[in-house]
Amino acid sequence: MGIFITNTYLFTTLFYGILLIAAFLYLKICGDDTKKTLRMYKIHIGSFFLVILLAFTIRPVAGFITMIANLFFQDVTTNTMTQKVMQSLGLSVFTTAFLPGLVEEILFRGVLYSRLRKANPIKGILLSALLFGIAHMNFQQFSYAFFLGIVFGCLLEATDSIFATITAHMIFNGSSILLTYAISKVSLFGVNNLDTANTVTVSSIIASIPVALIGLILSIFLLVAIAYLNGRLGYIKTWFQKDIRQTWPKKRVTNISFWAAFIVCFLFSIMMEITSSFL
Repeated sequence: MGIFITNTYLFTTLFYGILLIAAFLYLKICGDDTKKTLRMYKIHIGSFFLVILLAFTIRPVAGFITMIANLFFQDVTTNTMTQKVMQSLGLSVFTTAFLPGLVEEILFRGVLYSRLRKANPIKGILLSALLFGIAHMNFQQFSYAFFLGIVFGCLLEATDSIFATITAHMIFNGSSILLTYAISKVSLFGVNNLDTANTVTVSSIIASIPVALIGLILSIFLLVAIAYLNGRLGYIKTWFQKDIRQTWPKKRVTNISFWAAFIVCFLFSIMMEITSSFL
């Protein structure tokens, strides 16, 4: 598609549109109950505001992970995102926040996770987060996307509703876009100086540890509060009871298609790392 469609916004819209159609066709062919599989249920209205807050408290942790990743891997997204935001803020929010938040959650926390969690919800969260991270097709994004996948998986179980993870995902991505736009508009950190502003040092990583820890602690408390308000806290507590975990079915939850997808994305990430180092 990218060969024939040069408009980034159109390409992204079509790409996510095709993925969304494929997801619902898959559910239809399998004969699944779409509402049940995707957990299209209402959430406690009070917890909805906590979900919004959670999207912000996880940012310092994701930022800390990104800083560490930048020491080892190429940042292949910042310049592209900045260019898109400067061209059109509205279209950037639509193609980078709304569409990914909707489609990726339906795919990873809906279709995929519904399969992976059947035997073990903890294993399901980790495996879906693993594929969610590597599906970004570069190691720099994988680093923080894997963390986000775990948070969104826990949020799904805390609310039993995919609407919660869609909201958190959209707000997280949207706030990233708005932050990029704000930085690019400030004269001191203009577009030409973004590389300098994004330079990562060991001292800057150490300095960000307290904020990241506070964000992590707040995020955990928010997830507990969200689970409590939605009547899911007691269920999640059973995950940490050994006698309960022993009753979980001991069966394999992945198959060759899962690992084939992982290997393809992993190899593509290596290619991206190599090619970006020469640019």
